[in-house]
Amino acid sequence: MATSCFGANPPRPEGKVRAPEPSGMREWAVVPLPGLQVGDVPLPGFSAGLTGEKFCAVTLGADVLAPYALTVDALRREVSFAPSRSREAYAAELTALQGDPAWEGHLLELSREPIGDWPLLAARVAQGEARLTGPLVLSTRDPFSRLALGAVEAQGLRPLETAAGLPPRALLVDSVEVAVGLGVRPLVVETGEWASASSLGRLGPDVWGHFLATVDVQGGVLLLRRPRVLASGSRQLCAQTGHPGFDEAFCYALHTRRDPDGVLALSVAAYRDLPEGGRLHLEPLGEDGAPLQTGCRVGITFAQTSRGATTQHRLPWSSLAQSMPECHAELASGHGYALALFEEGSLPECALTCAFVYETRTRRTLCECPPTPLGEGVSAAVRRPKPSRLPPPEERRLEPEDPK
Repeated sequence: MATSCFGANPPRPEGKVRAPEPSGMREWAVVPLPGLQVGDVPLPGFSAGLTGEKFCAVTLGADVLAPYALTVDALRREVSFAPSRSREAYAAELTALQGDPAWEGHLLELSREPIGDWPLLAARVAQGEARLTGPLVLSTRDPFSRLALGAVEAQGLRPLETAAGLPPRALLVDSVEVAVGLGVRPLVVETGEWASASSLGRLGPDVWGHFLATVDVQGGVLLLRRPRVLASGSRQLCAQTGHPGFDEAFCYALHTRRDPDGVLALSVAAYRDLPEGGRLHLEPLGEDGAPLQTGCRVGITFAQTSRGATTQHRLPWSSLAQSMPECHAELASGHGYALALFEEGSLPECALTCAFVYETRTRRTLCECPPTPLGEGVSAAVRRPKPSRLPPPEERRLEPEDPK
């Protein structure tokens, strides 16, 4: 649990704990944690390690989650919990799903890492003619996939350049697949030190988050679902539950909610491949649901990616108040958003997957982009070699304890 969750008065540590992680040994100060709730469900009191996140965050471990299957809906930004089931039960669900005209499903087997008991999933990484195939730790905590630098170099994959003397931090790969044709392309992944001898790295939500994913570690299953797609010439059409046939309009989805501070948070999904990227324009709505007349255009720009990409943004974001105060005020008065026009090709001013606002009066475009393995708003496609960051303290391996 992050120290910031306790404000200025964190509880007194009751001790320390040292435990293995895929990146090496870690040590945490331990504090009692009574009264934690997940949704409306109160959890029994337990002890938790203190972490250094800037924002309040709680990481639930296998000691709490082992009996459950987790279903992660990336569009709605929701996690649901259900009792763990057998592989046979999931196979029956997959059989039923095959008759669904709107959804396709894939059932993958999870094994266990022998030391830390983490879930493992076989995957293949491609970069040009080079291939890296083997088990990866399935991560539901870290945002980015990561590959062991030793394995990367041994198989001839080339990391992105860094300043002389600094270790590589990321590499751009052509694809990461968990089955033939099932994965993400292209992708920037982290690389660096990796202590687990029985795995080649971790597989993060930058891959499995392209699907509606159910992770059942106890059942040894990863179930991936996504809308069906029909190729029509160079275009892709998508299916949608409750609607017959395929349509390009079904390839995009929008979910909005209002955060506790009153700002609208938008999640957007693209269920078709975007080989050239794309721009999805959004229409601000007034209190009556009618389009809001503003001098600002707003939307999401996608970098080159494969089907299932999602992104979330707060509109308007806070720094827009200083850089475009009129647009910030107009968008803050909105009560919702609707999908509008889609255009092929990413926005030149925003090389990544970002939210953008265009002010018609000044003809300026501003972007708000989430972090990548390269840092804040840095694209591998346009990035020049620059100094790499040193690994953060939590990634640096602890020395083994002296024998007693």
